[in-house]
Amino acid sequence: MTVRMSGARCAVAAAAFPIIAWAAPASADTMIQHKIADDVYFMQNDRGSSNSVFFVTPDGVLVFDADLKTAPQVLAAIRKITDRKVKYLITSHSAGDHATGMWVYREDKPTFIATRTQTRDYYMQQGSEFAERKSSDNPDWAHYKNAEMVLPDISFDDGMTLKFGGLTFHLTDEGHGHSTSDMTVYVPEKRLMLMGDLLDAEIHPGQSESGGIFYADVNGWVAHLDNVMNRHLPVDTYVPGHGPVHVSRGVADLEEQKRYFVVMRDEISKLLAKGKSPGDIRKEIVVPKEFANYQRKERLNAFIKLYIGQLTETGY
Repeated sequence: MTVRMSGARCAVAAAAFPIIAWAAPASADTMIQHKIADDVYFMQNDRGSSNSVFFVTPDGVLVFDADLKTAPQVLAAIRKITDRKVKYLITSHSAGDHATGMWVYREDKPTFIATRTQTRDYYMQQGSEFAERKSSDNPDWAHYKNAEMVLPDISFDDGMTLKFGGLTFHLTDEGHGHSTSDMTVYVPEKRLMLMGDLLDAEIHPGQSESGGIFYADVNGWVAHLDNVMNRHLPVDTYVPGHGPVHVSRGVADLEEQKRYFVVMRDEISKLLAKGKSPGDIRKEIVVPKEFANYQRKERLNAFIKLYIGQLTETGY
């Protein structure tokens, strides 16, 4: 294994693969397994948790994103495929549904990698949220009772390259967008880029919150999408943090995500220009036909509030 800063990018073709379903306990948020490239598995969550991805290599397994609530399902899926240990865990950002599940993998003693800003978040709002849930009697957080917050072993600024199991993982801190620090991971040999919550497919985006702190920045989010697209990398599949993966759809997924933000911003701006109150806007806004099929409509009100606050410079 080699870790180094930056590196050349190359690519070979990866084909689309059929869906493989894995049944979860009825009481849990079900994770559905999809094989998206040779030895690469996408675990899709159909409710409130995040997606997760794992790579099976001759040297072990690398996992991207882990929610304490659903990580046991991901680990069980890994164990069905291989007896190799989980060697690396990487998180796209510090939100609880992406970055609390490292505890589940503790027997394998993997190396946990995050950006330096994410690491700071674990000591601040994310750590506070974890402690609050751990002490709560709310049954929704029962899985926190016997768990511990796991902190990163390696933190980096800007970017790093990990060579592992015959694959190259280019990790980039894109900056403040959906969260305080959104990490993408480009895997040229698989023609994949893991986007975390910078990409939500067929689902209304979340406003990003931990410990009562809301920190998404829509302008930054759009800028990150532009930055990724402007790299013109040979990527067949951009893997979302929420929603289904569109194997081989390529940059069209990023273009659609950006278009969502621009169109929704324009709709809200028009209503603000007419003197509409936030309450009126929530009632009157019409989601454009292109996005009418998007799931998780309960997220829309919070995101409208985020837009209004940032357009009027009156809040998050």
